[in-house]
Amino acid sequence: MLFFAFDRLPVELILMIFQYLSGNDIFLSFSNTSFYINNILKSYNKYSLNFISSTREKFDYILSNIEFNKIISLTLSNGELTGGQFNLFLSKYSPSFYLFNNLYSLTLHCIQMKKTEYIQLIEAFKQFQNLRLLYLNQISLIDIDDCFISAFNQLNSHCLIKLNNCEQLNISSLSNKLQYWKSNCFNFYRQQWTCLRGIKLKDLSRTSLNHLLHLTPQLISLIIECEIDKNTSSPNFRLVPNLKQLIFSCQNLTFHYLIVEIGLDTLSKLKHLQIKCNTSTDELIFNGDQWKIFLSQSFSYLIKFDIYFKYSYKKNLSLNTFRTQFWLEEKKWFVALCHCQYSNNLELFTVPCFNTTIKLSQSIIDTTSPSFEYLTSNIHRFDNSCLIDKNNNYDILLDSHRYEYIETLDIIIQNKFDSISCWIVDYKQILDLLEYMPNVFKIILNSWPKKDSWLQIKKGNSRINSIELPALHKTNDNRLPSGLKPIFSHLFPCIKHIYMYVHYPELCYQLDKYTLPWKNLSSLQIKYFFSNNITEDEDEKNRYNIWKEIFLNEILPIQCQRNFTFTDVDNKLNIWFGEIIVNEEKFQNNNQIEKVFCY
Repeated sequence: MLFFAFDRLPVELILMIFQYLSGNDIFLSFSNTSFYINNILKSYNKYSLNFISSTREKFDYILSNIEFNKIISLTLSNGELTGGQFNLFLSKYSPSFYLFNNLYSLTLHCIQMKKTEYIQLIEAFKQFQNLRLLYLNQISLIDIDDCFISAFNQLNSHCLIKLNNCEQLNISSLSNKLQYWKSNCFNFYRQQWTCLRGIKLKDLSRTSLNHLLHLTPQLISLIIECEIDKNTSSPNFRLVPNLKQLIFSCQNLTFHYLIVEIGLDTLSKLKHLQIKCNTSTDELIFNGDQWKIFLSQSFSYLIKFDIYFKYSYKKNLSLNTFRTQFWLEEKKWFVALCHCQYSNNLELFTVPCFNTTIKLSQSIIDTTSPSFEYLTSNIHRFDNSCLIDKNNNYDILLDSHRYEYIETLDIIIQNKFDSISCWIVDYKQILDLLEYMPNVFKIILNSWPKKDSWLQIKKGNSRINSIELPALHKTNDNRLPSGLKPIFSHLFPCIKHIYMYVHYPELCYQLDKYTLPWKNLSSLQIKYFFSNNITEDEDEKNRYNIWKEIFLNEILPIQCQRNFTFTDVDNKLNIWFGEIIVNEEKFQNNNQIEKVFCY
């Protein structure tokens, strides 16, 4: 190893730098740079590892070279990009679970758990006795009768639990453990939830909100994603006086409703308040001076305040009351006024919070934002549903601005004209859009661009590493295999993640070694759509299962020549690729194919 610049830095300074990096970045960036740094890495005992989007090569490399007792936080996932990771971890490292004696935080993400994995997880919990936080995110169970009760019972009595969309789990025994809960609805029985600090609700149809608030007196954060309508009793926020964050939506908002009916003014500890209302007739709601009086008198600690109100275009509205010293200088809260062409409504909202999408059907009339960069700093999506006109040109001017916060480009192609050839987008238009969005790494194609439009492109885009392809419908689809090859060899040569929709699984029999970038792939997702004919469902499922066995055990090993893991959830194969198999002789004869072990 050569001399490394960090060798001149004291250990204390390097450890301070490590505090700002993830455990993955620390290990992958500094490992084997010098003997001095290697010794620091060996002594460092606060690794926080998050494998939600890691390649399998990095996953294997880190866990094969790190001391498990130096890991304090671990995140595992069976998500779209890492199919089979959780299963691989259980099967490969279960003999070493006792070494994770300093693991304080464990996050399990997007996992459909079967009985065999559940039994292994229970054994792991028995040995993770220093665990202080368990975060379960999108966990579902298959053929597990006790609804996770046995697993919960193995946890240390001091371990707190966070649950996000885990509807099948029985939480009746967690009254002193549950710290955060996000769910479609609640059934909290009658016990008090003394440790619960955060709740996110997606549905109020079967939930008595005030009963819930009565059982959670120490609540700090309450997020209600659904709308509080006339069929829902008005919440009484006086029951949760310690709230520091409150986000909710309602109908026909008035100041009388805010103060008298729901007691919002009693939440003196609020630091973050967000209110959304799709209809309102109270003129005071659109008056910045009225909001100043209410906010100043009620919330002395309020730091973040966001509003979104929709109202009739017939009303005249000026933003002058939002241009006062209180809004622009003291609080630095800014608003925008927008006109929606489709509904002919006006929208008043704070920016950049609610300005998240470039919508061609909307135009901003006025804003108090200090700059265009600030106004667009929260835009993460580009809606181009009106992008193409009859002459196949853009009907929007991007004004040469760069939208640096957009990370995914979703190409929505709609047939608005008589001639199909008028509205199908071509690849050049996609590449032109990418010039305005320097941080886009993923493209979603809603429909196929013109097949040969790539011929006019001299240079592709090497920044894009993830692509979602339109559906393939016919077994003789002329895009397979030759039609896909230029996408990965010329247009987007650095693709590592591919998402495919198929209506006929036999289509994947046509995937030869030139179709997809097999050697560079980190993940491949294939979503199969069943027909709408109910009588054919059983036959179609059998056909899908037969295809899956052939694809995973014969076709895929030959084409990719790599180890891989996978999950199959709701007829979607999530495949996670590992290292390349060096010995290629076994792939030369179909009779000598060696199965790749799939966890």
